[in-house]
Amino acid sequence: MIEVWERHRAADLASLAAAALPTEGLTTDDLRAACWGDPDPAVVLAARDGAGAAAAVVRRVGEESVGFVRLVAVAPDARRRGLGRSLLSAAESWLVDGGATRLAAGGEAPFYLWPGVDLAATAALCLFEAAGYEDAGAAVNLSCSTRPWPSPGHRASPVGVAVRPVREEHEVRAVRALVDRVWPWWRPELDRGIDRGACHGGFVEGGDAVGFACHSVNRAGWVGPIGTDPTAQRSGVGAALMGAVCADLAAAGHDRAEISWIGPVGFYARTVGASVSRVFATRVKRLRGDEVALRPPVGGRGGACTR
Repeated sequence: MIEVWERHRAADLASLAAAALPTEGLTTDDLRAACWGDPDPAVVLAARDGAGAAAAVVRRVGEESVGFVRLVAVAPDARRRGLGRSLLSAAESWLVDGGATRLAAGGEAPFYLWPGVDLAATAALCLFEAAGYEDAGAAVNLSCSTRPWPSPGHRASPVGVAVRPVREEHEVRAVRALVDRVWPWWRPELDRGIDRGACHGGFVEGGDAVGFACHSVNRAGWVGPIGTDPTAQRSGVGAALMGAVCADLAAAGHDRAEISWIGPVGFYARTVGASVSRVFATRVKRLRGDEVALRPPVGGRGGACTR
């Protein structure tokens, strides 16, 4: 039997995730925010004995409603019994009943756990392939050390720009104005980053923001979104912001920063010595004979315009 888990089961879901996905490090807070703090219709479905669970959300993407399967987890001793397929099928039915006209595995921006299906997760790739999900591209994560070391990414702010945590109301207004003007699709993530005290801004004299960087919005230790005003690119603002974020994460005990769903690989490689850490497959399932596959967001989450 499959039942709905409510918010008070967040710790149970975290325990299941720790057993099923031990390298992910998903915390109770991560899962509570993603699965029960989402503003869009979302659900967690689980086996009554707690041996497996699936999470899903319906989002409006352009002119259609897309159903995202955000998580499928099965305890190691309950695998190869069809439970994962049953949970996926139940999630799909819930999504279709909720109005979804297309399905996707992961990538449920703005609030997500993974950009897609990890290419190293063979069992998950097989599960979605068997359920009729098709290839629609890929997304990349990078990672870097959070510890200070001789790198351009850990240098001081450029002349005339002050990089600091976004705390005061005038700072919040300035960063929101920048994001609304250049990257409006990042506003929900920005707001969550500000609420969590995990957002830094780059401010010029007069108080206008020319850049911002968030971390731990969706996953503890994950960086993004991050961006620099096009008029201030290649000035060192983005590098200073990455340095500030890395310092935050180091203070919180993270040896490495996971830069999620990135856009510009070169920027992160140059400034903080980042390298590719994970690659995710975008997997979609057409419904009712649709011919157009869902495409991943242009530019990723890690900063399409950061320099």
